[in-house]
Amino acid sequence: MAHSTLKLDTRRALKDGTFPVKISVGFGTRLYIATDVAVRPEDWEDGKVVGRKDAKQLNQALGTQLLRVASRVLRLRQDGRLGKLSQERLHLLLTAPDMDEVPEEDTRLSFYQVADLCIATEEGRTRESYLYTLSKVRAFAPGTLYLEDIDRVWLHRFQESIGGKVNSRAIHLRNLRHICNFALDEELTDRYPFRKFKIRTEETRKKALTVEQLRAYLHADLPERDREHRDVFLLMFYFRGINVGDLAALTQENIVDGRVEYRRSKTGQLFSIKLEPEMLEILDRWKGERHLLRCFDRYAAHHDYNRKLREVLQRMSDENGQLIEPDCSSNWARHTWATLCAELDIPDPTITLGMGHSTAGHRTTAIYIKRDRTKVDEANRKVIDYLWGRK
Repeated sequence: MAHSTLKLDTRRALKDGTFPVKISVGFGTRLYIATDVAVRPEDWEDGKVVGRKDAKQLNQALGTQLLRVASRVLRLRQDGRLGKLSQERLHLLLTAPDMDEVPEEDTRLSFYQVADLCIATEEGRTRESYLYTLSKVRAFAPGTLYLEDIDRVWLHRFQESIGGKVNSRAIHLRNLRHICNFALDEELTDRYPFRKFKIRTEETRKKALTVEQLRAYLHADLPERDREHRDVFLLMFYFRGINVGDLAALTQENIVDGRVEYRRSKTGQLFSIKLEPEMLEILDRWKGERHLLRCFDRYAAHHDYNRKLREVLQRMSDENGQLIEPDCSSNWARHTWATLCAELDIPDPTITLGMGHSTAGHRTTAIYIKRDRTKVDEANRKVIDYLWGRK
């Protein structure tokens, strides 16, 4: 429709049986503006009120309202603004007592819109962590929030609202800082509230087993239902600290030329692990159909298996009936592998490569990749021999 017209809206009658007359704005807007006139269908013809004593008065009133809308539409078209306005903004401009008195529209992105853009670039557990932080921010600031609203005072108040341990709060604050850095990089703001705000952390207990504790797990006398969990934990250790999610995703297709090859979900880093006899023994014992391990055929979600694994590891006892490690969980396999490497004086660059971390200045040509992989394979063999007392 190329012009504004009057329409009788017969979709729903008012209590007195009349229907409202509305202004169809037209020009592709699909917007209707209410008037203060309502009539029966038999009193409406060709865009006018008919058959009533007050028809002339009502038509004059409708004509005035239509003229006001049409003149404002014309002005917006001449200004080149009509096609750029949201329905809500256009409705406000066309119905306000004075269009010139309507405040300028705030076109800034809210913090939550920026956060959604940032989080969309993340995957896996990192994405989940940012979403959890965002839920904390929404609980603290449920209304409209802009990046400009976040300053050092706001950060201190938010930090106090989180509660929990120091390092748990630090995770949320680092996630929030990442979103602010994203906004800066994307030139969505020039404000940076973390410039003079220090994120406090505290040293935590190292999540690594001693070789004696790991041997206690290895030699523990267990019922079959627990042996499977113990063996899965050992396999995670043999696989240089693979996480449960990545282990659950492995299938026979990940075995290539005597190696297990996969990309770590958290970082996208390619891992290639030489299959040693100790690994093959576990894989054969607990072979799955759809997955490399049968336990992941049973569990629809690896998080559920991870909780069960943690529960079993924490109640396992040594030969003296003492709990081996009451805080042990699946991620201890990764820290334990690195710790035992260090005990064996394996060079830090090899440990770093084994864990999938990048090193400054590391060359990535095929010859160096092959040489580095051999070093990591040798290191892993030493660590396994150390566990089994073959050092």
